[in-house]
Amino acid sequence: LAMPFGLKLRRTRRYNVLSKNCFVTRIRLLDSNVIECTLSVESTGQECLEAVAQRLELRETHYFGLWFLSKSQQARWVELEKPLKKHLDKFANEPLLFFGVMFYVPNVSWLQQEATR
Repeated sequence: LAMPFGLKLRRTRRYNVLSKNCFVTRIRLLDSNVIECTLSVESTGQECLEAVAQRLELRETHYFGLWFLSKSQQARWVELEKPLKKHLDKFANEPLLFFGVMFYVPNVSWLQQEATR
């Protein structure tokens, strides 16, 4: 592939954004769609949750959380304050997260945002 200024780049079929300090995780949403997030290895579960909420245009994030399947196939909530990659590497069966409802309100009218309902 010829580039301006004499730069030569090889044509590859892969798009690789991974480096030593980044990783990609998949998140299965409530409607079963899957999205991907590219995070730094230092990113916390909270940062991942905020990235998901931003894509969903969701502001009331305190009702939601992220969970994963452990190596023994048990559902475990992500500890939001801990680095996500270390947490997943240590406990998860695979780097797949699930976006889930952690807290329910007795009356849906208490929720301010339609997207939360």
